[in-house]
Amino acid sequence: MNEWIDGLPPAAHERIAHQKASRTAGSLLTTPAAASIQSAGLVPVGEVFGCVVMNLGWTGGGCAWWNSGGFGMSNMGMVTPVTTSGSGGKYGSFAPYVNAFERAWYGSLKRMMTEALALGAHGVLGVRIVRRQLEGSSWEFSALGTAVRSIDPSLSPIPRTQGEVWSTNLSGEDCAAAILSGYQPREIVLGVSVSTKHEDWQLRQQRSSWVNGEFTGMTQLIQAARDESRERLAARATHSGSAELAVTSMGLSEFETVCGGQDGRDLHAESIVVGTTLLSIPGARRRQNGPSALTILPLRDAPPPPARRGGA
Repeated sequence: MNEWIDGLPPAAHERIAHQKASRTAGSLLTTPAAASIQSAGLVPVGEVFGCVVMNLGWTGGGCAWWNSGGFGMSNMGMVTPVTTSGSGGKYGSFAPYVNAFERAWYGSLKRMMTEALALGAHGVLGVRIVRRQLEGSSWEFSALGTAVRSIDPSLSPIPRTQGEVWSTNLSGEDCAAAILSGYQPREIVLGVSVSTKHEDWQLRQQRSSWVNGEFTGMTQLIQAARDESRERLAARATHSGSAELAVTSMGLSEFETVCGGQDGRDLHAESIVVGTTLLSIPGARRRQNGPSALTILPLRDAPPPPARRGGA
């Protein structure tokens, strides 16, 4: 880390120097996306990347049954509660795991934005943040996007604070549509939650049944994770002072952990919600000479006209 300068490793500085020296702007945009952002007054300045490797091993808490008062005894007759990572370490909470997840996720995004700022960009669009397991409990969080700048910053509809770069995971087409509609992308936000429920006698019975019916415990488990992840996403968006929030992706996964002895296992649901916050562009709806959206038609060969009957 001693070789890092301004929050970036040597490899990032090499990428920045290479792109500046080549005078060729790298881009991850498709041709339609590049045309769309130009209509909104933006041009690409380069590809930008950020990476963090995090240990996601220790979750905190322990067996949800033990922590909810079971003390390792038979849970026959007791329905265990559903808890979430927001419980703060109570009842086998995954709060330490979620906190580490968020640090790595936002850390990779921050490093990507730092690289974009060094390229002289005003924003980054089409951002994709990917989590990939390397080995054991080591996970790589990587952020990749296309840095852009205003064609004429003095006439740009997007107000810019010195040293600030906006980010969005919207596509080039959607980003252009937002700007032309009077909304500025501000930042990408994350909501993540892990809910936990011990496999009590009721849930075990439901999971082993051949009769069609609802697994009430699993429904509660998934609902709890989804609700809390949305709440955390909204809280982050509100903290940024944004006017609107566009939810762009929602993911859900389930896994189990062994509880030990006769106490069985804990069931978990991990919910991840990602969105982009938007700000209203002051005076954008009153602009008379701004760029207009273009209707794009597919360039396909027209079908031959039908044959006419009865002569010419």
